[in-house]
Amino acid sequence: MNTDSIQTPWINAAGLPVPPALADSIPGDSVPEPVYGLLIKNPVVREENPVTDITSDGMSWVWLFLISLFCIVALKFKNNSRYLKAVVSDLTEVRVRQNAFDETVKETSFLILLNVLWVCSCGILLWNTILQTVPNNIFNSFGIPDRPAAGIGICTGVMAVYGLMMCLGYWIIGMVFTDRARARLWVKGAAASQGLEVILLLPIAALTLNYAPWTLGLLETAAGVFVLGKIIFIYKGFRIFFNQISSWMLFLYYLCSVEIVPLILTYFAALQLCSMLL
Repeated sequence: MNTDSIQTPWINAAGLPVPPALADSIPGDSVPEPVYGLLIKNPVVREENPVTDITSDGMSWVWLFLISLFCIVALKFKNNSRYLKAVVSDLTEVRVRQNAFDETVKETSFLILLNVLWVCSCGILLWNTILQTVPNNIFNSFGIPDRPAAGIGICTGVMAVYGLMMCLGYWIIGMVFTDRARARLWVKGAAASQGLEVILLLPIAALTLNYAPWTLGLLETAAGVFVLGKIIFIYKGFRIFFNQISSWMLFLYYLCSVEIVPLILTYFAALQLCSMLL
């Protein structure tokens, strides 16, 4: 370590440094003696209450709710694969069950839990879809603020309304075009489709929260899973309701009014509600 002394600059009466060029013109008796020594830098003083850059914006609560719900479903499914087989049967079978023991309260509650998990997963995916399609900049004419927890909560609520309204619509259509038993079978098929989709949608939604560069590809994969589930469910409805050539026209009306339009309305409803976070 170099311990050579360092000479301080000349200081005038006001305590200001004097340039070396002017130092020679100062009378000798008015020039202070040079001070020699080591320069010691003051240590960095830590703040008592440092400001922490919090960017999670409540995302820990989102993770806590999602993990808790997953654990509940896992405990419900533990050591009983019969529940999953019943869900697959609800999606594919068109036979009206005659045996009261074919369906139990536990199977129904398991299906409801899967649908709640589906709503949460789709809420996360819908939020990421909005972020991908709308600029995340409040200075644009229309933007979405960077508040992920609140946005996911809004999108989850919108998806819950979507799920309930779709079940209600299926029930009404089933009661109009067929009997009560087949209408109930169709509604169960819709719930089973969503319950099976969540097996893939849940990990995809979790990945979108952790790996932002993968978001676009993950959303495309989730869209494929959603469309595949809808195709299987629509095929079941076709087997239940349509048994005439003229039914094809009704089938096209059904696709446009029941399956496509609600999705568009759901997206725009979530978009408007999320923009109100500004």
